Amino acid sequence: ALPGRSLADLQRLLALDIAPTQIDFAQRLRDAATDGRLAVLAEVKRASPSKGDICADAIAAEHGLAYARAGAAAISVLTEPTWFKGSIDDLRDVRQAVSHIEPRPAVLRKEFVFEKYQIAEARLAGADSVLLIVKMLSRAQLHALLEYSRELRMEPLVEVNDADEMRAALDAGATVIGVNNRDLRTFAVDMDTTRDLAAQVPKEVVLVALSGIVQPSDAAIYAGASVGGVLVGEALMRATDKAAFVQGLQTALQN
Repeated sequence: ALPGRSLADLQRLLALDIAPTQIDFAQRLRDAATDGRLAVLAEVKRASPSKGDICADAIAAEHGLAYARAGAAAISVLTEPTWFKGSIDDLRDVRQAVSHIEPRPAVLRKEFVFEKYQIAEARLAGADSVLLIVKMLSRAQLHALLEYSRELRMEPLVEVNDADEMRAALDAGATVIGVNNRDLRTFAVDMDTTRDLAAQVPKEVVLVALSGIVQPSDAAIYAGASVGGVLVGEALMRATDKAAFVQGLQTALQN
């Protein structure tokens, strides 16, 4: 690590209380998912392994602010540089750009998180939550990272793709669980994945559908499935009218 940027250094910075103010990620989603509406997690994503470049020259803060003004409950920011062409600076910029929006959307660090350093770094940059992918973590890692995230008052979004991973997430005590409709091994999308796993989820857990939504009406598949939110990246990055897209997602279960 650079001088002054080890994990111990980051923890000392956090102890100085210099990180941007935070909000309760889970509660922000619950507040948005009322009266039959879906909480929208809008993603800032320049590229992906499955699609290549999506919007390679995107200014993260511009997209984040557009999502916030459209009423997104949360903004997911890809910070992984190789496959997604993101950086921690993107998250910092988005957090600053939406700071004056009321109610402010939660900001999520979307990254392959394997260590506490990434969580501390996210908090200092202004994140309210981080992504933990069950498929990529041992059970011990999952428990340790979830616990550390909570020490920083950041309820993580725990990503699963099948019934075994869902059990692992629930056993770890996750309260916000995202079901990835895309199989990370094959990149194939099955929109029924979230519906199929929803029955395992207690009602107090916020369930979010990840991947596969191309247009707002696609979210209607989750009517009656206890899904509280949807995360949309590529389609929103490409959308010319982001406000209409977000509002269409919010009301997709009511149509």
